[in-house]
Amino acid sequence: MQKSGITLANSIQDGVTIVRIGGFLDGHTIINLERHVVSLAKIENQRLVFELSGLTYIASAGVGLFINVSHRLKGLGGRLELVKPSPSVAEIFAILGLDSIFTIHPDLASGVAAARG
Repeated sequence: MQKSGITLANSIQDGVTIVRIGGFLDGHTIINLERHVVSLAKIENQRLVFELSGLTYIASAGVGLFINVSHRLKGLGGRLELVKPSPSVAEIFAILGLDSIFTIHPDLASGVAAARG
């Protein structure tokens, strides 16, 4: 598997911040995602959706970041929802049992609705 960088794009829908994550998320590229979401995860009642259809690979560091951001947001009354992981990322989530921590939504509309609470 050839490593590449990570792409990040934000948009807002119904008061929910959507972060589209694409590429290869590992120990080298995670710093870009951390920088991107750390300020978002400090806002009270923040609603975040990570849209993952373009993410081709996620290492344990990426999984850990998702869990940490989710806990931080919950502590501030916010939420993190995951949407439409690529097949390879969905397989990693299944192996790690992340469905016990996150509801993984099949489409953006259901992820945004869940984030709104």
